[in-house]
Amino acid sequence: MDYLFDIIVLNWNQKELTTDFVNSFLANTTIPCRLIIIDNGSDDGSVEYLLSLKDTAACKFKIVVNKENLGFVGGMNQGIEISAAPYVCLANNDLLFSKGWLDEILAVFEKDERIGVLNPNSNNLGEHLNGATIESVAERLYRDFKGVFVEMPFCIGFCMFIRREVILKTGGLSKEFYPMFFEDTDYSLKASHAGYLIGLAKGSFVWHKEHGSFTRMGHSRIEIFDRSKQAFAEKWGEILRVAWILNDPSELAENLAQAVDLVRQGNYLWVFTPGEGVDRVKLFDRPGVYDHSGLHIIGFRNVLTLFWKIATKKKRYNAVIMKDGLFRLILRLCGYKTFSNYDKALLQKIKRPDAL
Repeated sequence: MDYLFDIIVLNWNQKELTTDFVNSFLANTTIPCRLIIIDNGSDDGSVEYLLSLKDTAACKFKIVVNKENLGFVGGMNQGIEISAAPYVCLANNDLLFSKGWLDEILAVFEKDERIGVLNPNSNNLGEHLNGATIESVAERLYRDFKGVFVEMPFCIGFCMFIRREVILKTGGLSKEFYPMFFEDTDYSLKASHAGYLIGLAKGSFVWHKEHGSFTRMGHSRIEIFDRSKQAFAEKWGEILRVAWILNDPSELAENLAQAVDLVRQGNYLWVFTPGEGVDRVKLFDRPGVYDHSGLHIIGFRNVLTLFWKIATKKKRYNAVIMKDGLFRLILRLCGYKTFSNYDKALLQKIKRPDAL
């Protein structure tokens, strides 16, 4: 059988979670695939369960038993080395699936060869159940967003699909993020810098028990997170929050390529336009261009409301782009770093102060 997907999942003393994962996966997945399950040194009966799993018509199992815990990065890289399918998925074991979820992932990948890294939609991406069933939410999303791809600044490693050629060009997860955290953010930037699009298959739904895979880590989780965050900052610089103020709403269409370029570098952009804002459906309705979740469009009525929107932002903007010299001076006096035009090089210097 030719497998289109290798799904890599780790287990460490979480037999119940992994059992639910496997049962849900088999019940809702029909595309030929292989489940590569790596046990990271469990002693709770997980190994016996995993070795008892039998291949099905659509799914083949590959079980790897480690004597010690290699962490998320080490275990996933072990699975990546084993993988051979056109698409590889790094999946947490605290997932539940919906019918057709993988079919939609494949459909989105096949619509554009530039798409290199992809997440399904999920409750941890804003689609909460709110009392509904997983299936009803999945049916609504598929009905409303079948085939829809939305770019994102970063993909999340809870269920992260990677096109094979991206792995061939960029390798596996970076070892400086061992044992875990920020390895997915780092990989997203590596793929983006290699020229691939990263984002969301909006019509595919997977339910995620957030942090269910990390319940046994205790206080060490905070220490590991902080260490990986520091490693990311040293490698890529700060993730920027940028405000871009336009004099006319039509300017956004004229500057869309630059705006998208800014968020593709792993930043978040708020574009302020006079009036009620811009119709983003029309804005992105052009061949080869996709909506981007890192780009926010906000309307403003006058300069006072604009200043209020910027000054009262809970998380301060790292940079403000605008042509109005007087307002730019006022913002600079308030401590903001300002630019008259988009300048990729200067923004990179803000991300990496050591480059100055």
